[in-house]
Parts: sequence; structure tokens; C-alpha cells
Amino acid sequence: MLLAAKGPSFTMDELASAAGVGRASVFRRYATKRDMLLDALTLALNAQVPETPDTGSLEGDLMVIVTQTLAGWNTPEFAKTTREVFGEAARDPGVAEVIRTAMRDKRRSDWAIFERAIDRGELSPDTDLWLLADMVVGLVVYRGLIDVPQPDPASMVRALLHGFAR
Repeated sequence: MLLAAKGPSFTMDELASAAGVGRASVFRRYATKRDMLLDALTLALNAQVPETPDTGSLEGDLMVIVTQTLAGWNTPEFAKTTREVFGEAARDPGVAEVIRTAMRDKRRSDWAIFERAIDRGELSPDTDLWLLADMVVGLVVYRGLIDVPQPDPASMVRALLHGFAR
């Protein structure tokens, strides 16, 4: 995919070439590069979203999510493109909204994990699910954006579940 290979800096001519169509065909579907970028970004973000796991435990489910999230950021092409897209989001509210919506939708789908954990007694019923869901990926995204080493999945899950206090 052109977005993954070049980030948001691709040209409409490159898009037409990659699609095997003429430039006019691209502009019949998308009035602007921004329109096409928003559509491509939505598709790419949705494709990056793995199934919500059900391992039978909160710790197991979090290990799957954290490991999958780290795998993306540990792929240099993914990390580079994601940084570029987040940079574009700082300049373009439409891109920011696509990212915000995709991330919130994924976090909401992960609530099934937390609801099962509440039912099993692994989480308190008054747990702030938005806070927990954001903490699951927030550290990884933060570290990925500033390009510092990612945590070990088991260490991260342990910190999420047990904190740092004795």
C-alpha cells in the first residue's frame, strides 16, 4: 500500500500509477489528495486492528493486545509512517479525527475484555474503562512517536495490572 510505503507524502500521480489507472480516474473518485488520504487512512487503521482476544484471563488478553501493539511499532516502516501520519494530524483536523475515531473505536471494542474481567472478579466494577484502555496503548504510542525503546510486553502488563508500589 502506498500509504504504508511513503506515508502521507505520496503524490496523486504515484497513487494513479500504483492503482494502474490514469490521474483523471483518481480525481473522479477523490476531489483532493486530502480526501483520498482520509479514506486511505481510515482503511489502513481499520486493517491494523486485530481481533479482540479472549484468552480466559485479563492478563492473557492484555498480553495479546500489548504484544500486537508493540509488534507494529517495532516494525521500522510502520513506525515511520505512523509518526508521519500523526504529524499530519497536528496540521489537519480531519486526519486527527480519523485517528481519534479509529483509536476510540478499537479501545471501545476492547471493553469486552474488561467486562469479562469484571465478571470474573479480576477488575473492580467501578474501573474507569476509558483510562485503562488508553493506558494499554498510550505508553506504546508515546514511545513510538518520540522514538525511544518500547517496553517488554510482560513488564508493561505487570505494571498495568499491579502498578509500581510494593
